[in-house]
Amino acid sequence: MSRDPNAITHFSALTPIRSAERETLGAYLATIPAGARSPFRRLDRTHLARWVIIDRVERDFPGAPPTPRPLRMQYLLFTSTFNGELGEHLEELRLRAGAETDAIWGHCIGYPGRRRRASFHRYFRHNRLPTTLSFAAYQSTIVEVRTALEVRDAHIPFAVRAQSLRDEDLQAAFIEHFGIS
Repeated sequence: MSRDPNAITHFSALTPIRSAERETLGAYLATIPAGARSPFRRLDRTHLARWVIIDRVERDFPGAPPTPRPLRMQYLLFTSTFNGELGEHLEELRLRAGAETDAIWGHCIGYPGRRRRASFHRYFRHNRLPTTLSFAAYQSTIVEVRTALEVRDAHIPFAVRAQSLRDEDLQAAFIEHFGIS
């Protein structure tokens, strides 16, 4: 039985950061643009992705252990939500976000680099965390989401302008705005 290629999949990996590289990694992560210039924008299947540096255990929340053990090292937590199989997602990270992938995980212990495909996949599968609770706001591909956003963006200026149109002018304005003949 094959899996639906558009199914929403969640992935988390926890990788140890090399000693004394936390500040450099944090500074680099702070330079990564969001939105249209994000490296994740180049990934056709990724809905959401995030990096978090874990450098301490918080204790000020309800239910926290009273005396947690201190962390022996600092970690990079990566989480993502995407359409398809994990192998396809890792390939997109490796090939389409390659320079950023190397620049980020290059600060982590054991990272083999993107040029070694099999080692790259093994590294992320080895550092994978089980995902026991996840949430997907919708069951659509990233292409469908981007198309819907483009349609919405095309309709907003028309809707604003059309508010003042008389009923008899609305259809003509719609045809003119959207180029429908």
